[in-house]
Amino acid sequence: MMNSSVYILCILFFIFIQLIQSQVASSTDDNNNKRKKQDFYCSACKSMSETIFREMNNVDPNERVQVGSYRVDGHGHQKLKDVPVIETAYHAENVLENLCSKFIRDAQEVIPSPLKNLYEHACDDILEDHHDSIIDILVTQNKNAQTARQLAELFCVELNQYCKGNQLDELFKPRPTPSSVVEEKQDEKNAEEEEEGKEQDKNEL
Repeated sequence: MMNSSVYILCILFFIFIQLIQSQVASSTDDNNNKRKKQDFYCSACKSMSETIFREMNNVDPNERVQVGSYRVDGHGHQKLKDVPVIETAYHAENVLENLCSKFIRDAQEVIPSPLKNLYEHACDDILEDHHDSIIDILVTQNKNAQTARQLAELFCVELNQYCKGNQLDELFKPRPTPSSVVEEKQDEKNAEEEEEGKEQDKNEL
């Protein structure tokens, strides 16, 4: 009877240990998945910021529009003001239209083909959840976002915490220039110097 009880206790203890190990493994997997998702959404947010910044500034900086109310007050005046088009909600809305397809197109050389749908889905999620806050940043804080990096810091780090500062440091690292491009630029420089030398020789003659 005693041996039987000990045997049962051993079995129960073994089952208990297995359950604990299973829970630890499950918790570790969950943490890994959350970290991967966070890294993924940070990368998507960073790329979105680059596309938004480029599209926002893809207008004539001198172009201005009137905003405000066209209603006439008691003194016969309209409450209108002249502002750069880049500071208007209308322009910001146009930039966000079809943003995710633009972002995928811009990043097609960087994003592996199997991940394009996942990136577009992440972009849709971010845009759906934070559409109004993006508009607000673009209209009211555009002077604080003079680069794509600054826009990413405002939107992806400070406002929505998709990224940490050190993640942006990694994502915004300058990409090395391909050797073929370096060689091409060097050839162009050599050709220019050769032409300058010929012109100088002609002038001396």
